[in-house]
Amino acid sequence: MRALNLSPREALITLNLIPGLGSIRIQSLLDVFGSAELVLSAPTNMLERVHRIGTKMAYAIANWQDCTNVHAEMDCAQHYGVRIVTLTDEDYPKALRRMSDPPIVLYVLGEWKEDDAEHAVSVIGSRAATPYGMNTARRFGRELADAGCTIISGLAKGIDTAAHWGSLDAGGRTIAVLGNGLAHIFPSENEELVRNIINGHGAVVSEFPMNMRPSRSSFPQRNRIVAAWSKATLVVEAPARSGALHTAKISGDDYGNTLFAVPGMIDRPTAVGCHGLIRDGAILCTSAADLLSDMGWNSAPQQMELFNTPEAAPEQQERLSYCIPNAPEAAPAILAAIRAGHNTLDTLCPALGMPAQELTPQLMRLQVMRLIAAQPGGRFIVI
Repeated sequence: MRALNLSPREALITLNLIPGLGSIRIQSLLDVFGSAELVLSAPTNMLERVHRIGTKMAYAIANWQDCTNVHAEMDCAQHYGVRIVTLTDEDYPKALRRMSDPPIVLYVLGEWKEDDAEHAVSVIGSRAATPYGMNTARRFGRELADAGCTIISGLAKGIDTAAHWGSLDAGGRTIAVLGNGLAHIFPSENEELVRNIINGHGAVVSEFPMNMRPSRSSFPQRNRIVAAWSKATLVVEAPARSGALHTAKISGDDYGNTLFAVPGMIDRPTAVGCHGLIRDGAILCTSAADLLSDMGWNSAPQQMELFNTPEAAPEQQERLSYCIPNAPEAAPAILAAIRAGHNTLDTLCPALGMPAQELTPQLMRLQVMRLIAAQPGGRFIVI
C-alpha cells in the first residue's frame, strides 16, 4: 500500500470529496479496511472487491489525488466560517449515529445542541406552497418552538422556509439541512434566514462539499438527515408527488418517528399528499397542541406576538423617530414584521392583522420615504 500524508480526519474528508462515492459506499469501505487512511492507500484491485464498489469507482478512489484537494476544502470552509465535523469526532450529533448511512462529514454554520434532538419536529412540505400553507407552517413553527421544540427542515422555498421563520419568531431553535454545499446558500433569498438561524438560534448543516451545487439526487439524500434528526414529522402541505412525502416515509419506516399531517381543502392539489398520509395512518393535526399532546410532551405554546425581533439599533431608532411623524401610524410594526421575515403582502397581512386594502397604501408610502424597498417576487426589505 502507498504511504499517505493525511491525518485520519483529513482522510475522511477526502473520501467525502470523491465525486459519486457517498456515505453508504464509504461505510462499506471503512468496514473492510478499518480506516479512511487505509482506504485511500489501497490499490484498485483490492478496492473493487468491496461490495458496491465497481471498477470505475475503485479507480477514482485509488486516484483520489486527481479529483480532491482536502487542504483547499478546509481553507474554503474556514473562509466561510464553516466548522467541519466528522463521524469520528466526539461532537458529532448522537441523533445521526442511529442512521444506517450516517453522513461521514458534516459542514456546520452556527451550533447544534445535543438536547435539540429531544423534542425535535421536522416540519416539511411543498416548495410551491399556498398562502394557507405558508401561514400554517409558520404558525406551527412558532408555536412548537415556543413550547420548547427544535424545528428541523430543509431551508427550501415554501413550507421549509416558513417553518424556520416561525421558530425564529418565537426566539426558538431550528436546524436547516441543505442539499448543497455551504459556500452557496440555496435558495439565495434565504441568506437573511441563514444569518438569523446561526445568530444563536441553531445551525445550518450539510454533508456535501463546500462548493457542491444542488442536484436531483442531493435533496433525497438531505431528506434522510432531516428525518433522522427528528422525533416527530409534520407534513403541512404536499401534492401527490412531493419530496416531503419521501421524507415522511423514511421518517416512519426507517426511524420510527410519529407522523402528523395537516388537512387541507379536498379539491386542492396541494392537499392530496397530506390527505393520503392521513388515510394511510398519519395523525391528523390541526394545532401545535395536538402534536404536543400526542407526543406526550408536557408543554404548551404560549400566547405570544407573531414576531419577535431584537430592538432596532440606536441609529435605526433615531432614523425611525425622525421619519415617523410623516410615516404611516403602523410603520414601526410594519418594519419589525418585515425584519422578522414577514416580507410579502400575503404574510404581512396576517402578521399585522390588517387587510390588504389597508396595508398596501402604507407599504407604498414607506417605499416613497425610502424606508423599505420592493424586491423580485413581491418581497420587501428594510433599507
